[in-house]
Amino acid sequence: MLHVIRFEGGFERNFATLHAGAGDYEGDDGSRHAVAPWPVAADGVRFGFMEQRGKRFLAVRVRYGDEEIVLRHAVRLDPSRHLGGRRFTASPIPLGDESAGALFADIVDLNPEQRPELTALRERVRHALRAGLPVSGRTQTRATGAIDGEKA
Repeated sequence: MLHVIRFEGGFERNFATLHAGAGDYEGDDGSRHAVAPWPVAADGVRFGFMEQRGKRFLAVRVRYGDEEIVLRHAVRLDPSRHLGGRRFTASPIPLGDESAGALFADIVDLNPEQRPELTALRERVRHALRAGLPVSGRTQTRATGAIDGEKA
């Protein structure tokens, strides 16, 4: 499973108006810029990050499959812990399972109000990893929220 994180604009100009499905951001010049497309091979968790003044980088949203959660509290990124030592770039950055897991854990810890929905999303990822399922291979029962026939 390939996880990825991508740049989604400057924090001060964009975080307050960020919403699920947003595909662009306001640049320092005041014009709108499209975010980089997700890599085709990225079938794992997709994180979005923004740059705060002073070269600080913050995770602002998490997505898996067709479900996306915009974080109430942005999470400061630590390149050694969250990016596997990689540098921040404007291009999407691939993440290994360990880095993505550490970032997801920090996101859950720092967003207690969103813990139920974040935990449910994390369980979908874990289930897919155990079963070796591609993102498109999951089915979800609307009434119970069960995935692939599991009991909710």
